[in-house]
Amino acid sequence: MIGGPYWGSSLHYRNCLTGPVMPSIMFGGLFAALDSFQYGQPFRPRVAGTYIGGLYAYNIIQCPMEAMHGKQSLLHNVLSGGILGYLGVSSGRVGIPFLDPTTIYRSNVRPELLAFAVYGGMAGAFAAFGGKRL
Repeated sequence: MIGGPYWGSSLHYRNCLTGPVMPSIMFGGLFAALDSFQYGQPFRPRVAGTYIGGLYAYNIIQCPMEAMHGKQSLLHNVLSGGILGYLGVSSGRVGIPFLDPTTIYRSNVRPELLAFAVYGGMAGAFAAFGGKRL
């Protein structure tokens, strides 16, 4: 195995699947509170659940990629963010940040693919700022 006996072991998967639980709950709740404050609406558990679930999914999607490659990589963050962005836009749950909607609909590129690029790019940038390498 490339990265040693840890990657892909039961200990790796246990840490990978349980490690992001509390951070996802804390930051998902914080994002939901900021969302309700920003739009002047009451705090909604469904919105909090969406944020918490999205953050948790973002983290656990990387587990099999780490096991296959034997290491953590910035590319895993890009793929994880891109996949969730694609699924979120295609299901109508999220929009595409930083892009003007008229530009999206005038282009010949499907919105889901633009979402993959934008969300994957954001995830990769945050991973790079956090010190992850390729």
